[in-house]
Amino acid sequence: MIFGIFPNLEKEGINLVLQRLISILDDLGTPYKFLVSMKQKIENLGLDLGESYVSIEELAHADCILSVGGDGSFLGAARTFSDYDTLIAGIHLGDLGFLNSITTDDMKERIKLILEGEYLKESRLFLHSEIEHANGEKEILPDVLNDVVIGHNKIGQLVRVQLSINDHFIQEYASDGLIVSSPTGTTGYSLSCGGPVLGPSDTRMTVVPICAHTLQRYSMVLNDTDIVKITVPERENTLQLSLDGTMSFDFLHSDILRVRGISKPIRFVRFEGQEFFSSITKKLIRKMAIENLSLKFVFEMKKSLTFMKTKGIIVKSLY
Repeated sequence: MIFGIFPNLEKEGINLVLQRLISILDDLGTPYKFLVSMKQKIENLGLDLGESYVSIEELAHADCILSVGGDGSFLGAARTFSDYDTLIAGIHLGDLGFLNSITTDDMKERIKLILEGEYLKESRLFLHSEIEHANGEKEILPDVLNDVVIGHNKIGQLVRVQLSINDHFIQEYASDGLIVSSPTGTTGYSLSCGGPVLGPSDTRMTVVPICAHTLQRYSMVLNDTDIVKITVPERENTLQLSLDGTMSFDFLHSDILRVRGISKPIRFVRFEGQEFFSSITKKLIRKMAIENLSLKFVFEMKKSLTFMKTKGIIVKSLY
């Protein structure tokens, strides 16, 4: 088995993680490849990989792609290799992540399981979107794994967005925008806006309004065959489309956006015991506990400083 390694070279501590990963693969006698376009940056990190560099076409034909970074890195890797019949697994660096199935602590054990074939393959729904312009020309946008978001190009500006499903008008939202999310994307922006969480292998989509100024602010769960159509009233200025939070496109009042689900040949690695809903619940509870501890610490510090100030006590080390 050959691993294609697709790291986020901007991540803090990436050089140490790559050193350890390469050491593990060398110990296991497993070949690996990197993108030739990353060669200079990797060498700048002090890593000498010799002849391990290949083109993106060659890397795409590796038996398994290892994304190294956070959820954003994983999404980038999934988009890059989505049209190839390959496996992808993510090694997570960062605080909170829902997409990567490997941590820096269990790297060796998980890689051994992949080599032994002890893993599950998952298919995931991607989103295909296109903009139809006033002249009838259709602009095909990149397929994405997470979400398609429409909103104002200025923060704090309300937009009016008209939603239709399968050409049946549903509602006009006065809101900050709308999120069309794949199952994978339901743990991201959609979740923070009160949207439902779908399992990663689900084949449905969700539509979630962002801070809608209406009592009818419910989310919708749609089949992958449904076509989401979004238009805006003529009085609206140019809006902004965001795909996976990394790509932006202008959207005019005369444009029509259509989004639907699409299947891709890429497969995602999941290991036995990694039950999605219990895992996501534990991660969110842990995040909430950390945030509560941080807030409690700040509150106690402010209380102590207020007490010292009333007593005329000055602690120079705090300033």
